[in-house]
Amino acid sequence: MILKVLTVDDSTIITTHLDYILKDMKEVKWIGHAFCVLEAKDLLRINKPDVVLLDIVLKEESGFDLLKYIKKNYPDIVVFMLSNRINASCYKKSLLLGAHYLIDKSYEFYNIPNFLMAIHSAKNIGQKLDRLEPITLSYSKWIINSVG
Repeated sequence: MILKVLTVDDSTIITTHLDYILKDMKEVKWIGHAFCVLEAKDLLRINKPDVVLLDIVLKEESGFDLLKYIKKNYPDIVVFMLSNRINASCYKKSLLLGAHYLIDKSYEFYNIPNFLMAIHSAKNIGQKLDRLEPITLSYSKWIINSVG
């Protein structure tokens, strides 16, 4: 089974990095990139991805608005939120709105293949992952303690 991935970020630099990260993954098909919420909604409808990598800060709307839309209309899609500015509030809001994980672009960006492989493996054995465990333990402990 190939994992279909849609990316949503208004930065061309991030798009270039995502291309570099995803292009050699045999288990992943990058089905498109959106720079705004409107483009993303079209690509969601047309391509029906398994996973969305979604930036919190977009030019027109918040990534949180799109996360709400995805979870309402496509509840089985796995969503990873992306941000350069992670704090307890962003972490908590991401989880409450249904994101599977909040990826810190500054520290965890190159772990994206590991996150995708975890989802791919789970789908192949028929398991549904509700959340992924935090990877950066010292940072995650601070976040979890701040949220709790």
